[in-house]
Amino acid sequence: MCVNADVAMTFDVRAIDVAVLSCDSTGIEVVNRLAGMPEVGRLMLATAPYTRRRRPPLKKLRRLLKYEGPPGLARAIGRRLKAVAGQSERTRSNTIGSIASIVPSRVRHVHVADLHGDTCVAALREFAPTLGVVVGTYILQPSIFEIPTLGMINLHSGKAPQYRGSAPVFWELYNGETEVGITIHWVESALDAGHIIRQQTFPLDSAPEGDPLNYIERYRREVLGPNGIRLLLDAVGHVAAAGRVGTPQDSAHAATYPLPDYRTVRELRKRVKERQRQVRA
Repeated sequence: MCVNADVAMTFDVRAIDVAVLSCDSTGIEVVNRLAGMPEVGRLMLATAPYTRRRRPPLKKLRRLLKYEGPPGLARAIGRRLKAVAGQSERTRSNTIGSIASIVPSRVRHVHVADLHGDTCVAALREFAPTLGVVVGTYILQPSIFEIPTLGMINLHSGKAPQYRGSAPVFWELYNGETEVGITIHWVESALDAGHIIRQQTFPLDSAPEGDPLNYIERYRREVLGPNGIRLLLDAVGHVAAAGRVGTPQDSAHAATYPLPDYRTVRELRKRVKERQRQVRA
């Protein structure tokens, strides 16, 4: 199912200057694709590491146990030992900064420690974008998303308002859904709650064979990744042609999901196994 939002909100745009904000390599692909769109004028890319704050070692251990359990803790220790022997933590956090060197020369790139920091704010204000595009960042504050003339739009892997928040595919599979959505919406203070510009749903196997976590990862990579970028580019083109458009979300059906913890992951595996038994029966 595909929903195209076309409720105009009074703003006439012919050519737009776009600033892309990202904490992963998806932002690189998006800015490269935007560079080939005739509706887009100047381009800026602002990147930052996803983790902004350092936690004390004990809090890190507790967090790992909560979300990944003993196996996850063992894997983390192994990764840390490997990092000490070879690649440093600092090098990993700056990887996106080096990846950004492959963007077109006409794209202005700034790599910062924090998207809310003075350096990023000053760069965005100086660039003065018409539209901001958010791809895989932490929650942004009004001090950032109110800078562009039109505001910012976000690529959310989930059918809003029913699936706002974290962990795309996980909660849909947990709840036994048969589809997963992608939503392109305007950014506002409430999480994933802005007016919808584009939305589409895709079939989901509620009883996949093998480890459901592997299925989730593959689904994100093969379905949500490419289709999310496609819908995002389509939304940018629509905004360039029609201005600040969108359809309000129905808050009566809203639900926001957190990052799954280790116990929830075990429950997911249990539920999927039960569905597999039912299918075989």
